[in-house]
Amino acid sequence: MINTNIYFQIELTARKIRQYGQNVLRSHGINMTIEQWLVLNVVNENEAINQIEVGELLVKDKPTISRMVNHLEKQGYVIKSVSASDSRKAELRVSKEGKKMIDNLYPIIEKIRFKGLNELSNDEKHTMARLLKKIQENLAN
Repeated sequence: MINTNIYFQIELTARKIRQYGQNVLRSHGINMTIEQWLVLNVVNENEAINQIEVGELLVKDKPTISRMVNHLEKQGYVIKSVSASDSRKAELRVSKEGKKMIDNLYPIIEKIRFKGLNELSNDEKHTMARLLKKIQENLAN
């Protein structure tokens, strides 16, 4: 019965994507999780973003984001600095090392994305994206 539950299938698919991605990163000698990659990429796409905003975009709680940001900072990929507009907040920026890592990771991340979607037509991809978005909207209301 659980195998036919759509929510279970969505969660199982998400786990398999993360697991496959993690294995690919590890095989390339990259000491970063898929989740950390997502944080790094969000920071890269949103200059001077704060941790709360990162958490909102990735739908992650504060402690999880904090741990990931601290790891990325220790690795030298992210720089935290006090916000000019609110001294209680830290702004995040990608360092030069972080930019290099992003450049190195993009082709690998594209391979990961391609692997899961390579048998789907463009129409199937659009339909899936539309349906997932509709589920998200239903749950937001």
